[in-house]
Amino acid sequence: MVVIHAHPGIRWQREKLGRMVAGLEALGVPYSIATDRVRRDGELPILFGTTHWRSLEVGDFLLVDRCSFGDTERFVSLVRNGHGRRGDHRVPANPCPSRWERHGVPVQPWRTGRQTILCGQHESYSPRWPDLKAWYAAVRGECTHFRAHPAADNPTGLPATREWSQAGRAITLNSSVGVSAILAGVPTRTDDEGAMAWPGFEYGADREPWLHWLAWTQWTWDEIAEGHPWAHLL
Repeated sequence: MVVIHAHPGIRWQREKLGRMVAGLEALGVPYSIATDRVRRDGELPILFGTTHWRSLEVGDFLLVDRCSFGDTERFVSLVRNGHGRRGDHRVPANPCPSRWERHGVPVQPWRTGRQTILCGQHESYSPRWPDLKAWYAAVRGECTHFRAHPAADNPTGLPATREWSQAGRAITLNSSVGVSAILAGVPTRTDDEGAMAWPGFEYGADREPWLHWLAWTQWTWDEIAEGHPWAHLL
């Protein structure tokens, strides 16, 4: 039995729940809806978001997570049994380019600026580092500027920037900002295997095979309501 765990007090979960239900009903998938944090025997939980349902992220589950590119009102990531690349997006073995191409996402030429930007994030899980501060301390010396996460501050003392225009390199842990940097043409290193942009790209590298893969890791809410992702995700 599929059980959708969604919190009615969180706007996007309340507003998008009907799209999820419509897609399951379109395929005849039996489901129920739960607002508590209790996992029932035999259920496959569909978890709306990464913060409210952490206690249910055990065994088999499907996570509705923030998208890696595009409008966050339109796209979400759907992944089994983990976050980012630690989960299974059930991407086809040889993903065709058409899914990426129809989104029309601009990909900028590679940049050669002088700045090396340390990209901050709000929270993280990485077995490589005990916490985010330890990672900042380890990489700060390689960087000239800091790009803060919108919900976090700048603990590094580096000059702040929000622009990619002078960037010649970005260093990230596992935030989706790594995807944004690569799309902006910034050679990027990721320091955790869970990053969707792992392991990153050097100047001049071919991004197309990765972009074709990336397009299969997220879905529009229209596709979800029509039932398209469920055949291989469930």
